[in-house]
Amino acid sequence: MANNKNAQTRVATVLHRMSEMVAEDARYAELFAHDLSTMLDTIQAKKGFGEKGEYDPRGNATQGSFSLNHVEGVDDACPHGNPTTHDCELRIQHGVCAGCGRQTVYPK
Repeated sequence: MANNKNAQTRVATVLHRMSEMVAEDARYAELFAHDLSTMLDTIQAKKGFGEKGEYDPRGNATQGSFSLNHVEGVDDACPHGNPTTHDCELRIQHGVCAGCGRQTVYPK
C-alpha cells in the first residue's frame, strides 16, 4: 500500500471536502469565510502568493485588490463583454471570455 500521508494529500483532501460542504449548504460558506479570509491575508502578507500577490487564489493582486468579498472572475465585470462558449468543450461547460480568459461557471 502506498503511503499517501503527506501534507499535500491532506490539504487537498480537506479543501476538497470543505468545497463539497459549501456547495451543499451555504451556511458552511458563512462559517468558513472569516477564518479563511484571515488565513489568506496572512499568507499574502508573507508573500506566500508570490512577491506581488500574483498567485493569490482570490485574484491576481497585480491586476487589482481582491478579498473574499471581491473575488476575481466572480465580482468584477469582464472588460470584453459576455463570455464565448463555442471554442471547445470546456468553454461550452464554463464560458470563457475570448479576450481575457476569465472563466464563468454557469448555474446548473
